[in-house]
Amino acid sequence: MALMKKKTVICLDRDGTLIYDDKYHLGRTTNWRSKVKILPSVVKGIKQLRKIPNVKLYMITNQPGVATKTFPLLTLQRAHEVCRYVLKKLESKKAGLDGYFLCPHASPSYTRKRKERTFDTHLVCNCSCIKPKLGMVFNALKAEGVKKKDVNIYVIGDRASDVKTATNVKGIGILVPFKNGPEQKEIVKKIKGKTYIAKNFTDAVEYEKKRCSI
Repeated sequence: MALMKKKTVICLDRDGTLIYDDKYHLGRTTNWRSKVKILPSVVKGIKQLRKIPNVKLYMITNQPGVATKTFPLLTLQRAHEVCRYVLKKLESKKAGLDGYFLCPHASPSYTRKRKERTFDTHLVCNCSCIKPKLGMVFNALKAEGVKKKDVNIYVIGDRASDVKTATNVKGIGILVPFKNGPEQKEIVKKIKGKTYIAKNFTDAVEYEKKRCSI
């Protein structure tokens, strides 16, 4: 009797990967819905990923804007509302995901780089959910009721922190370059572990499909 293949859990970054990112911090203004724009090939790509046997797809996103007092409208509740809206928009195009997880914290290093902003000290920390730490990945595994050793894990994102999240969990990290981060390719090249630099989202999907067919 043939052995069933492992479940595949694919974690997708949000801003700059699934939707356009102009460093706007979605949710900080009242017209944020008008700024949610799904990137080209994402819908088609998700539909292709769904063809992988035993696959689950989760969006995982760092949202340090929640910790920023400079953006009073961007509360944790609003951040969740934005994520649900993104998932609903994808679902309306028959490219739904299985869920999402967000991290509302800002790391001390993040706040030091943005001295022009004020932060809620209660939300400034080195928590276990800020990528490239693994909290959100483990939340996805918990939602599926599986252990790390029993699944194939991929993380797709536009930043080296997404790729590093994957290698930290002994998975495969795929960089989909976005114009806001031209330096990310060189950073990813120095990351030890299984990584892939895709030309675009379609290329990332094709790479995963080939890997999952091995």
